[in-house]
Amino acid sequence: MEFNSTLELLESDPKSRAYFNSLPANVQKQLLDRYTGAKSFEELRVFGDDLRTHI
Repeated sequence: MEFNSTLELLESDPKSRAYFNSLPANVQKQLLDRYTGAKSFEELRVFGDDLRTHI
C-alpha cells in the first residue's frame, strides 16, 4: 500500500509507526522535517537508516 506522506504512513501503518518509534529522537525529527514524502515502509526504512548513518 502506498501513502501520500510520511505522516499519513505513520498514522495508518502499524509497522511503520513501530519502526519510527524505535529510532532516536533526532532521527525522528529529521524524518519529519526532511523526508516528508515516504510512501511506504520500505522508503521510510531507507530514509531512517540513511539518517542514522549520517547523524
